[in-house]
Amino acid sequence: MFRSERLPDRKRADRYHHSKMHLCFAITLSFVILLRNSITLRATVTGPAPADSDGLGSQVCPMCCQGIAGTPGIPGLPGNQGQYGPAGVKGNTGVKGQKGEIGPIGAVGSPGRKGDDGIGLPGKVGPRGPPGLVGTTGEAGVKGQKGDPGETPDNSARLVAFTVMRTSDSDTSTNAETRLPFEQTMTLLQGTDFDLATGTFTCTVPGTYVFTFSVCKYYRNSLYVHLRRNNDWVVSGRSTDSGSNEQVSGSAVLVLNRGDSVYLTMAGKVYGTSTYHYTSFSGFLLNAK
Repeated sequence: MFRSERLPDRKRADRYHHSKMHLCFAITLSFVILLRNSITLRATVTGPAPADSDGLGSQVCPMCCQGIAGTPGIPGLPGNQGQYGPAGVKGNTGVKGQKGEIGPIGAVGSPGRKGDDGIGLPGKVGPRGPPGLVGTTGEAGVKGQKGDPGETPDNSARLVAFTVMRTSDSDTSTNAETRLPFEQTMTLLQGTDFDLATGTFTCTVPGTYVFTFSVCKYYRNSLYVHLRRNNDWVVSGRSTDSGSNEQVSGSAVLVLNRGDSVYLTMAGKVYGTSTYHYTSFSGFLLNAK
């Protein structure tokens, strides 16, 4: 088998065009030869007619003596694209202008004279005036009465705070007016009035107070807890799930006057221990009046 070599694209294109040109030339030449033979054959058969002859040949129209028009030849293929001309010579680069000279620097002016201070010279001390006349002694005024003793500042206004707790279970109550008593104090600052037996705080320093409570419900019971000021209901909490112990809690900020009382009431049963203190009640003075 012959091993064909792959020619470059340019050479393959040239060979293709040359083959087509040879084929077109052969076809054109064949038509020319056929046309010439046809014309020669017709001239041999008819022949030229004599000038003085009355024969059939003299009566034939010259147009009829022409042969059959030959078939137009196949148009030739377009020629190959000419090669690009050589690139023109690059023009010369323009001459760069020269940089201008820097102008002269102006002369520095001389500093001006310092001005005089604006403050004038101190004036002379004037002469001392004559001594004044001695006044007469007036009568002694009536002595005023002794005033009432002033009030001692109440330092306890900054020392009002308490935290109390239960250390055992409470009795079961069905009345929401039942006060919740406490059994132990964790914090009771001087100047704080709190009665454990009734669970009641009494205000001795007027001002704004903060109160919080957290009471544990005894399981198998429901529990309702109410924070009260005097006879007013302030905030309440409850738990009605009798299946487990639950916490009931609440808080409030109250403005109290001297003698106001704050306490808890409950309906249900409260759980308490001496170790973990699940039930507690706290309050402190936030700002005195």
